[in-house]
Amino acid sequence: MTTTAAPTPPTAPPPTPAARSAGALPLPAGTRELLDRYAGVLDAVGAGAVRRERERRLPLGEVELLRSSGFTRTTLPQELGGDGTGYEGLFELLTELARRDSNLAQALRSHFSFVDRTLLAAPSRSRTARLALLAGGAVHGNATFERSSAASGGAPGAALTRDEHGLRLDGTKYYSTGTLYADLVSVAVPDPEPPPGRPAGTVGVLVRTDAPGVRRLDDWDGFGQRLTGSGTTVFEGVRVHEDDVVERGAPGHAGAFVQLVLLAVLAGIARAVVDDAVTYVRARTRRFSHASASSAAEDPLVQEVVGDLSARSAAATAAVRQGAAALTASGSATTAGAPAEEVAELVGAADLVVAQAQLVVLPQVLAAATDLFEVGGASALAADLALDRHWRNARTVASHNPARYKARALGDHLLNGTPLPSWWTVGEG
Repeated sequence: MTTTAAPTPPTAPPPTPAARSAGALPLPAGTRELLDRYAGVLDAVGAGAVRRERERRLPLGEVELLRSSGFTRTTLPQELGGDGTGYEGLFELLTELARRDSNLAQALRSHFSFVDRTLLAAPSRSRTARLALLAGGAVHGNATFERSSAASGGAPGAALTRDEHGLRLDGTKYYSTGTLYADLVSVAVPDPEPPPGRPAGTVGVLVRTDAPGVRRLDDWDGFGQRLTGSGTTVFEGVRVHEDDVVERGAPGHAGAFVQLVLLAVLAGIARAVVDDAVTYVRARTRRFSHASASSAAEDPLVQEVVGDLSARSAAATAAVRQGAAALTASGSATTAGAPAEEVAELVGAADLVVAQAQLVVLPQVLAAATDLFEVGGASALAADLALDRHWRNARTVASHNPARYKARALGDHLLNGTPLPSWWTVGEG
């Protein structure tokens, strides 16, 4: 018979996520201050996460809270209303957001990548306009890939054409992560007017999600990360301004950036696993007849499981922080106008570090999400606890860019000097 956990004893309340250390490794003072500044917002966002998970309620209000608090502008410079947050601070914030709600951290993946690409771009009228939109609080989404019938690279699901009224966008994109919550969305399409003598490449088209002809569908049907807004976006005769079409050049460290966001999501899930394990065990008054202690919290075997969970979480945190340090190096070189060869070398180093981090983070977090259930009996399976969400969400995130491909690419690089891919895509062969 399944029983529910007893209330937490008043003499030993579990610490809240904001009160508990973000990880065993020390944080720079600036990052600590940043976490303290947003602690209340993060806790408010996380307060209803389990209920949202059970009821599949989109976190529209929570996204608005993140916007109004300045969280979505944190990496913008202070003169644009941001905090001037660097890569280490950003990825710590994303990990802590994922600790509260992994869906929201992944939903903002395209937003923070867009901010980063815009900040690193060369000065232009388009860059200035995009920075102004972001400074005004705009949230960015993604519409790059399709379910099928598109080649690797994610462009053919939509097309940009010119008629007597100018440019128009038509087509359908899937895996539009975060677009349900976004004001702006970038759409990858073939260049309709490539320069003479050059093959058609891919351009990015920036459109408002409330523009006539844009429809966003909540039809993502994965068993995890169900609230990321990763469904279909349809474009029917959407009018596009010339300045909103930008050629997609070399990705720089953008590939490593978007992959590291996913790893920060997983590291946040690992922290949540530890949180839930501690809370559950402290509140548990039942014990097995063959246990070696009078309470679950005093049981050496349960203590061992919780210790393992904390170590797995720490490993994930350390890997993400190492990746953030690599992005700091490549981003700083790009901003400083370093020679192209130096920037390319640092981007390659970031690709390497983040690929290695993936092979550390994925198995650690998936194992932690499974071993969590070793701390209790059948009561840990109660639907109101929703402890299964950690494995479902971690498994879903881990399915982006399968780790086996990363391991093989790393081996080929080390053995044969083959450059690592900087941008991972999917599509028909």
